[in-house]
Amino acid sequence: MTVCFYTFGCKLNQAETEELKEKFLKQGWEIKQGNIKADLYVINACAVTQKAEKEVRQLIHRVKKNYPRSLLAVIGCFTSEIKKTEKKVDFWINNFEKYNILKIISLKTRRPKKAFNKIERRNRFLIRIQTGCQHYCSYCIVPFFRPKIFNRPLKEIIKEINEKEKQGCQEAVLVGTNIGLYREKEFNFVDSLREILKKTAISRIRLSSLWPTNIDQDLLSLFKNKRLCPHFHLSIQSASDRILKLMNREYTRADLEKIIKGIKKIPAVGLTADFIVGFPGEKDIDFQKTKNFIKSAGFLKIHVFRFSPRPQTAAVNFKNQITERIKQERSQELIELGKKIGENEKNKLLKTRNEVLIESKINSYWQGWTGNYLKVFVQNSRCLINKIVKVKLIKRFREGFIGQIIE
Repeated sequence: MTVCFYTFGCKLNQAETEELKEKFLKQGWEIKQGNIKADLYVINACAVTQKAEKEVRQLIHRVKKNYPRSLLAVIGCFTSEIKKTEKKVDFWINNFEKYNILKIISLKTRRPKKAFNKIERRNRFLIRIQTGCQHYCSYCIVPFFRPKIFNRPLKEIIKEINEKEKQGCQEAVLVGTNIGLYREKEFNFVDSLREILKKTAISRIRLSSLWPTNIDQDLLSLFKNKRLCPHFHLSIQSASDRILKLMNREYTRADLEKIIKGIKKIPAVGLTADFIVGFPGEKDIDFQKTKNFIKSAGFLKIHVFRFSPRPQTAAVNFKNQITERIKQERSQELIELGKKIGENEKNKLLKTRNEVLIESKINSYWQGWTGNYLKVFVQNSRCLINKIVKVKLIKRFREGFIGQIIE
C-alpha cells in the first residue's frame, strides 16, 4: 500500500507529518513523493487564514480529480465549513485523533505486509515538544483546533534527539503551538531546555517561534551555550498598544522593547518576527507605530500577514473592519520596509565569521544556514552535505551571503 503526504501551515504540522510518516513505514506502507498515484493521500491541513483554507480546498479537488479511486484523508486544522462542503473526502480526522489515523483508515484498506522505503535522512529535523494553546488571541483560530495543552515527556524528547543525532542529524528544531508553555512536573521550559542541553550531544538546538513574554533572563542566559542557535523568531503582530489590547496579546510595546534589548546582548544574534496588518480598527497612527518599531528593532526579516477573519474568533465580529485594498497596501509597505531593514542588518555582518550547516547543493554552490539563520553559499570541491563548516562572509549574494571556507 502506498501513501502520499501533503502538509500546510506551521512547523508543528510539518513535525507531525514526519512522525506520521514513520508510523506508516513501521506498518509496512510505502511513502510516495510528489504528484504520483498512491492508494491513500493525507492532507495535513491549515485553516489559520482564508488563503490557507483555499489552498487546502484546491488540493482536495486536484487529488480527487486526478486519482478518484484513491482514498483521501484530511487531518489537523480544518473548519466545519470546509468539512460540510467538501463531500469527496473519505476521512476527516482532527488534531485529537491525528495519531490514530492508521486505526481509523484500517477498515477501508488492506494491511501491508512489509516496509518498503525509509524516511530520507535529514541534517535538520523538527521535534514536537508541545501542542495546544489557551491564549485565545482575538484573531486566532488555533486554540479552537488545539485547545488542550499537551507536553511530550522530557525523557522522550531527549531520547528522540539522541536517536536522530546517532543517525547523523546535526540540528534539532524544537516546535510546538507555543513552546514557551512547555511544562513537565517541576520543570518549566527553561529547565527542560537546560536538561536537553545537558543530556544530548547534537551539534545544534534551535527554538521555533516564541511568544515574546516567554523570553526572560533565565532563557537568555542559556545562550552562553554555543549549541543553542542564536536566533529568535518572535510572534509580535503589532507595536501599537491599542491594537495589542484588542488582539488580547497581553503585552505592550514597552515590554517588547525591553525583551528585544535583552536579546540583542547575545553576540551575533539573529532576530525575525511576525506582524499582522489590517486588524479591525487599525488606524494610520497604529500602523505608523508598528513601522517605527520595526525600524528601531533591527530585524533580519519579517513575515507580514493580512488580517484574515476566521470563524469562532472574537475579531470576526469587531467593528471597523479594514478593506482588502488597505490591507494590501499596508502589507506591501511593511514588506518593503522589512526588506530594507533586513538588508541593512545583513550588511553589518559582512566580514564576520560563522559556522554553516550545509544542507543542499544547487549548481556550483553548497547552501546552508548559520546559527543566527543567515543563508550562506559556498563553493568547494569536497562534498559538504551535512557538514558544519567555518566561513567568513565575504559578500552579499541573492538573499544571503557568499562564504569563504576557513580551513
